[in-house]
Amino acid sequence: MDTVKARKQGNSIVLTVPKLFDVTRGTEYTVSQQPDGSILYTPKNGYDIWADAKLDNFDYEKELQEEYRDLEYNPREVKPVGRELPND
Repeated sequence: MDTVKARKQGNSIVLTVPKLFDVTRGTEYTVSQQPDGSILYTPKNGYDIWADAKLDNFDYEKELQEEYRDLEYNPREVKPVGRELPND
């Protein structure tokens, strides 16, 4: 594991990428800060959610049920009350 140090460059703080990661110059990434403070860089082009091994054991049904609980209803079970189109 390499250690990098944040440094100031212009109005930005820069983290360098160690050469061993073989990142091609000009490659674009989206960046997000995780709840634990870690910073996640994801290639902007070519990310395939279905190939992401971190999601292999993700419980989609549990996530769906939590969403319904948060909404306090299941949107698929709501009948239209106005001019909404049916979900056929």
